[in-house]
Amino acid sequence: MDERWEYKVVHVSADRWTGTGLPSDINEEFDRFGAEGWELIGTEGIIRPAWFYSAKTVGIVGFFKRRLRS
Repeated sequence: MDERWEYKVVHVSADRWTGTGLPSDINEEFDRFGAEGWELIGTEGIIRPAWFYSAKTVGIVGFFKRRLRS
């Protein structure tokens, strides 16, 4: 059997942080895709330079996949 997959890349802005250290809407975003059958397969932070050789996380990218429906 030949399994086929589709993929989705989602950006979540890190403008609003919570006490957990994550953007406030990341759970809602990722839960919504999970309810649609998407599986989170990875994440990556987006970092931009800040003052005096430091860096700031400005977003998180989530990588999802789900089996193609026949």
